[in-house]
Amino acid sequence: MKVRSMNIFSFLKLFLQIGILILFVGGFIKLFNAVPNKSLTKFIFLITYLWFTIGINVNFIMPLISLLDSKINQRKK
Repeated sequence: MKVRSMNIFSFLKLFLQIGILILFVGGFIKLFNAVPNKSLTKFIFLITYLWFTIGINVNFIMPLISLLDSKINQRKK
């Protein structure tokens, strides 16, 4: 029973990490292509997108992944 629960949390953590990566990279490519072709505009968009992406990952998503990781480690013992 413990092994099955650990595998579910491990799968959930992996699925969450892959989904986040696809979401942010796919969203960036789609939005970057929609920005006008002026170099300054694309550069400002790039800096702003990176700023908010790092902020979202650090403040919201990383605590969620660490919580899942602690659940996985707790069930191993």
